[in-house]
Amino acid sequence: MQGAIFTALEDMVIEKMGLEVWDELIQTTKPVSGASYTSGEQYDDGELVNYVVALSEKSGIEIPALLEAFGQYLFSILYNNSPVDLKHITSLKDYLLMIDGVIHKEVQRLHPNAYLPKFDYDASDDSKLIMYYSSKRKLCHASVGLIKGAAEQFKEEITIDHPECMHEGADRCKLVINFH
Repeated sequence: MQGAIFTALEDMVIEKMGLEVWDELIQTTKPVSGASYTSGEQYDDGELVNYVVALSEKSGIEIPALLEAFGQYLFSILYNNSPVDLKHITSLKDYLLMIDGVIHKEVQRLHPNAYLPKFDYDASDDSKLIMYYSSKRKLCHASVGLIKGAAEQFKEEITIDHPECMHEGADRCKLVINFH
């Protein structure tokens, strides 16, 4: 996993819960990396999982809710550091439809070793967008948070339904974004 994800998690934990909580997470999880992350480097996915599990245990916040909050926090960081010029995108739906075919392709070009989730779309209804999320990491709840962060960026009201989930045995997650 890209180091930028870990640095964002560190920033969020410190900002929301304090440096002592981040230090405690490091002590509890004992990451192989030593918790010294560089944005462009790759780190073991297990380190993120360990942090989230430990943070859930410490805070009492369920893992899906933590991942969603993290995704929402992460969005502005990814958006502001996007390798794609996004100034011409004026709607959330247009942005979401660019993720797999444009943004992820450019990220992959710049970081050939990056593993990115796959999205398929059903945009046949103007009032909603169905996104199908596939990833070996099964971080669908973080994707929900990222979508909510994107809605904030574009100042759009949405609700998200998650009727099919890999955590419940589905091959991929179905995220239904309803535009209001």
